[in-house]
Amino acid sequence: MNQLIEQLQTKLFTGRLNLEARDGPTWTLYFRLGRLIWQAGGSNADERWRRHLSQYCSNLDVTQLQWLVPPQENYREYCILAKLREQKLIEQQQLVSLIISLIAEVLFDIMQYVEAKRNGENPAGQLSHTTVVGEVPGFLLTVIPTEEVLKQATQAWQEWRGAGLASYSPNLFPVIQQLELLQGHASSKQIISLVDGTKTLRGLGQKSGRDALVLARLLMPLVKAGAIAFSPIPNFKKVGISKETGNSSNTVNNSNSSPKTEEDTVIQVGPNFKKVAPPSTNKETGNLSNTVNNSNSSLKTEENTVIQVALPAASKQIVSPSSAVNNSNSSLKTEENTVIQVAPPAASKAIIDVSRPLVACVDDSPTICRSLEEILTHQGYRFVGVQESLTAVLKLIKSKPDFIFLDLLMPKVNGYEICSQIRKTPSLKDVPVVILTGKDGIVDRMRAKLVGATDFLGKPVEAEKVLNVLHKYLSV
Repeated sequence: MNQLIEQLQTKLFTGRLNLEARDGPTWTLYFRLGRLIWQAGGSNADERWRRHLSQYCSNLDVTQLQWLVPPQENYREYCILAKLREQKLIEQQQLVSLIISLIAEVLFDIMQYVEAKRNGENPAGQLSHTTVVGEVPGFLLTVIPTEEVLKQATQAWQEWRGAGLASYSPNLFPVIQQLELLQGHASSKQIISLVDGTKTLRGLGQKSGRDALVLARLLMPLVKAGAIAFSPIPNFKKVGISKETGNSSNTVNNSNSSPKTEEDTVIQVGPNFKKVAPPSTNKETGNLSNTVNNSNSSLKTEENTVIQVALPAASKQIVSPSSAVNNSNSSLKTEENTVIQVAPPAASKAIIDVSRPLVACVDDSPTICRSLEEILTHQGYRFVGVQESLTAVLKLIKSKPDFIFLDLLMPKVNGYEICSQIRKTPSLKDVPVVILTGKDGIVDRMRAKLVGATDFLGKPVEAEKVLNVLHKYLSV
């Protein structure tokens, strides 16, 4: 395969290379002037895409990206990346690293398939190839150094094969085969929590902060013992845990399940499968000595491993800072209205009064957005304008508004569709949505109510009407 790619590189080929396995997957590699630019196909292509987005764009909600590009669009994922870059939701270096990693992973899988066929492990498998000239995205996100990505994939495959893992694909799902064989294992609870049957070796590696190769090496003794098996499909069954393991729970509910120590301090399994000592507490106040980061009491160790810590029984529960921060002193309120002062980070900058509601306006008209901004900011409200309908939901999720004005008639995606998607989004489903429209007929009102709109406001926008509807639905 390396030789084939080198030939296409020499010919300055522009188009796609299709690699089809008679008994298996099909891969597609895209070239522009002999340079690799994109990939598609293979095993678990959707899982691969989501995993990479989660790794390189951790601030984005992957489920919302479907709104960026229509499903029928050619090179859809490539176009989604273009939209993210256009909206400055991903840095160029992140984009380049993501594309290189995706292509290297696909090349690795192709190399493994070819090697298995050569060694007789897959005698029925044949890999045929065809080239189609000119079929590539009409724009270029970045130029990938083909020699570098080939070298990266080849090295990864050689290391995988050298570890005796040639017969095991990193796209397989580790599942617990015989739970009783794990009972005496020193890290049984951590392994059970990690190996939940829903993630591939690559996915588990990302979750645990380890390379898939390192993780596979750790699991192989358990595979050979019959405790763990590799499956080509995920297993969503819950695993029961014997009381002999010391776990107070009888069932591992999901991949986020955290084993309990004797002191009932919940710790999230770290990448080294080691128990982490619970944070110290102040005997007089019962407060954690570490800094509380969020409502889940997530603490960071010196190695930046996130540990979920349950508050001691004697301490008071702290509510989410996002709902309890009153000023720059970051005062948090407990359920009993006891104020706890949390010092802000030393490097933090002065911010505006976040106690004022944030109002969003989704309208393709710059004039409407400017008019609303003037009205609202003059009254002390915070404001965010969104003029691109395709990325509206994504930006609303990111900005977390308290109130939304939504234009009804916009190109590409109309207000009804956006409102429907807002109501399906957990973080936005309860936010008041007022439709802005020049069409105020009974049919429009009924349709808007069906998709979850809160109210209507006719155009042109007037300060008195805008403020009245805000006061009606917002508790300021």
